[in-house]
Parts: sequence; structure tokens; C-alpha cells
Amino acid sequence: MDTRQSASATRTWPAIMKSSKWGEPNRHGLPETLKLDCLTSDQMALFSVHVRIDEIGHLLRTPANYIPATPNRSPSPEPVYSADGKRINTRELRYRKRLEDERHKLVAIAMAIDPKYHPPTDYRQREFPNIYFIGLLLGPRGSTIKQMEADSGAKIAIRGKGSVKQGKEDLHCVITGDTEATVKAGCDLVNRIIETACTVPEAQNQLKRQQLRDLAALNGTLWDDENHVCQNCGALGHKRYQCPEHSSFTNSVICRSCRNAGHFARDCMMRNKPAAMAEVTQRETQMDQDTYAY
Repeated sequence: MDTRQSASATRTWPAIMKSSKWGEPNRHGLPETLKLDCLTSDQMALFSVHVRIDEIGHLLRTPANYIPATPNRSPSPEPVYSADGKRINTRELRYRKRLEDERHKLVAIAMAIDPKYHPPTDYRQREFPNIYFIGLLLGPRGSTIKQMEADSGAKIAIRGKGSVKQGKEDLHCVITGDTEATVKAGCDLVNRIIETACTVPEAQNQLKRQQLRDLAALNGTLWDDENHVCQNCGALGHKRYQCPEHSSFTNSVICRSCRNAGHFARDCMMRNKPAAMAEVTQRETQMDQDTYAY
């Protein structure tokens, strides 16, 4: 028992460094000075890139620091607004985008020099994580990418993480062609789809709506609204809640012969037109079949 007490008495613990009121702050991170004779050229370049990335990260966390106080500055550009009405080219956002672009290039350089390099925690690697670009580029059963290949004459393939042929690289498009003009045309078509998806809301994206319509037609679940009769004005091509006309009693009357609105069966002008009545009957039969199939 005495032996254990003597062993515990002679045990030493590492000293805990406490902050002092008058001492220098304990700085963590990269060293401020290095010996150049013990570093290679790649290590020196990587160190300078690390320092600049840390500086940009500190500036982005404090917006008041990266906006210079210059009273004699150049005129501001024309205001640009996003789809939801917010201005996206203010002075702060322009300086911030400039720093983010510089940091993005530096991170790419650092990862090329050191494959094990990890970007900072506040570095956004994906600008639009909620947009499914693969589906927009491929389309229903590959119809969109086939149409782009037919229009441009280039071969377009999607590679990277998330595609059919997955790999370690990020998601990207491989565009090949016989001439530079065909490759440029393919790039323009792909960039147009990506820019539209990033700037236009999903509900107003005409390409997305057309793809959903084509997919429903391929699956047999398409409900065609173009041949439906408006219950308010009796016209084709729109629904009752989309009708520009005001509601009235006459428009609520449905003819028993032609199934159109606005008149009675005794006043119907199609009773003596067998072709028109056959078309109405065929349309009703098709609607019943679609309803039963659904």
C-alpha cells in the first residue's frame, strides 16, 4: 500500500497553458514563418494558397472588412433582380462573389497539389443542391439529351458522381464532336438548360413542365386540358378558374346534345351535323376510357 502511495506521489502531469492578460494571444493554425530550404516548390505554393484561403474565409465572415471605403468609386452597374424580386448585384454581393470565385480557384489549385486537402468548413461545394440537373438534361427516357444531340451534332454524355458511370469526379458533361462548332453548340444547349434551372422557379420552367407532360403521355396518365370545355364561357383550352370572362347564368347551362355551355339542347346548332355529333360522342367515350384506366 505504501508502494502505491509513493508511485502516485511521484507522478507528474503536463502543465496547462493559461491565457494571460498581458501576454500575447495563443494563435492556432498555420505558422507565420517557415524555413524555405526545407520545403519543395509544391509545398511553398501550397502554403501560400492555404494562407490566402484563410484570409478570404476571414473576410467573408466579416462583410464590413472586404468592402473598401472608397468615396471616389466607379458607377454601379444596372440593377439585376432574381426570380423572387431580390437584387443580386449589390456592392456587397459583387465583392463577395469576387472573393468566392478567387477562393474557388485556390481550392482547386490546392486539391490539384495535395489530393488529401480538405476545403474549409464554410466552403460551399454545391451552389444548387436542390436542383436535379441529371433529370433536366436527360428528360423523359432520354428524349431531351437526344434532341440536343440531334440539334447540335455533338455527342453528350453525363459522367461523375450520381450518373450511370459513377466515378470519383464531380458531376459533369462530356461533349465530343467532329468540329469545334458542334462542340460549342452542344455546350450552349447544356448551359442554357442549367442557367434556366438556376434562375427560373420550378413552377415557371417551361422545359420542366413539358418534360412532365411528355412523361405522363409515355406512362399513359396524361390528362389533356386542351380539348376540355370551359364551364363558364364554353371555350376550349382553359379551365373555369382560368376563364377571363365573368360568370353568368347562361354560361352555366350545359347542352345535352353537344355537351357545350351557353345554350339549351333545343337551340343547339350541331343537332343537324352528324360529323360534329360523332366527334362529341368519340370525345366522351375517350374521356370515359381514360377515367376507367386511371
